[in-house]
Amino acid sequence: MRKFIVQLSAGLFIFTFSQAQAMGRIPKKQYEAKVSELAVCNSALDSSKTRVGSLLKDMDSSKSELQKRVAEMTREKQDVEKEKERIEKEKQAEVDKLKSTYEDLVSDMKSEIEQGSIQITQLKDKLSVNMVDKILFNSGEADVNAAGKKVLDKVANVLKKVQNKQIRIEGHTDNIPIGGALKERFPSNWELSAARATTVARYLTESSGVNATIVSAAGY
Repeated sequence: MRKFIVQLSAGLFIFTFSQAQAMGRIPKKQYEAKVSELAVCNSALDSSKTRVGSLLKDMDSSKSELQKRVAEMTREKQDVEKEKERIEKEKQAEVDKLKSTYEDLVSDMKSEIEQGSIQITQLKDKLSVNMVDKILFNSGEADVNAAGKKVLDKVANVLKKVQNKQIRIEGHTDNIPIGGALKERFPSNWELSAARATTVARYLTESSGVNATIVSAAGY
């Protein structure tokens, strides 16, 4: 037992002595340089940690701003969709009103349509009523005749109900040059077509009660 202890103590003594010798082989300047280098590394590490912390803070801030912007864009998208839906409903309502006007005209002008004197068409939000000139005017004239006034009265009864729509009266004539005494009143078909359109517009507004602020006239 005593021998074991002595051998153990001797081994420990030798180990400690050998370690001291090993440490003694590192030059002091080199050791101090390593210590200084370690201090620099630790300082750089601390600086990096601080920078990482700052970057993480900035990322959190940016994330928060991004989330706010996403929320705003979502609300804006919802508002746009609601506005689009509202416009579509209003547009459909206008088309439905126009369809009602079309049906009223077709019903009131049934005999003229069957005779081929009038053609009524609807394309989405546009309604056209085409009349042959002889149903409204005598040849070479721009004044509405008696039969034409009856027809326009029927049309006016429907057009008086129209709101928020533009009504354009278009006069169309052929390309045969105007001659003789008629040329003194209408130098060309242009003047004749414009005069007829204006006459119809005035009759609808002044004699039949159609809203003048939504009526215009054009000659072709």
